[in-house]
Amino acid sequence: MAKTKRIIGFIVAVIALASACLLSACSKKEDKNKTTEYSFNIGKSSVSLEVGDSEKLECRYGDSKIIFTSSDASVATVTEDGTVTAVSEGTAYVTASAEGVEGASKICKVTVTKSVYAVSLDRSGAIEALRGAALEFNATVYKNGETTALVANFSVSPDGCTVNESGNAARITFAAAGTYTVTAAYGGATASVTVTVVDSLT
Repeated sequence: MAKTKRIIGFIVAVIALASACLLSACSKKEDKNKTTEYSFNIGKSSVSLEVGDSEKLECRYGDSKIIFTSSDASVATVTEDGTVTAVSEGTAYVTASAEGVEGASKICKVTVTKSVYAVSLDRSGAIEALRGAALEFNATVYKNGETTALVANFSVSPDGCTVNESGNAARITFAAAGTYTVTAAYGGATASVTVTVVDSLT
């Protein structure tokens, strides 16, 4: 009788152990097949960029490789790591797809705009200066009609002058007589003034 009880107890233990192993295996299988939530980690389904700007889109789907594509590379391009670069004005759609997973994709609308810049100089009209004189020019850069702190680049044509720039100010020394064009530029916008340098003022 005691022997029979031991046998029954052993059988029950084996069945319990087998059941536990089976449940564990099923649980692991479910975990393996369980799909991690898929999402763009940018908190929005659209981005607005200016021409030349970039933004990286973060996207995950478990361990799957994410494939990024752009609907119009002439407007916005996207690299393998999800970095979107604005190329020209317009709208493009960037799609992120989990490789090998049907229906796992997200779309981000990319709107590209281009700001309008303008530049002005504090000097205008006909400027006459003596050879060797140093004149100061100050520029202001505007973006979409608003004054900004953006810094313009100064140039003088023809060469032969010394240009010392500090922010939006330039001190230009005219070493030789002649007619010079002083230009301040930013973002494709320019402002110019002509300076006539003479040996003596009459």
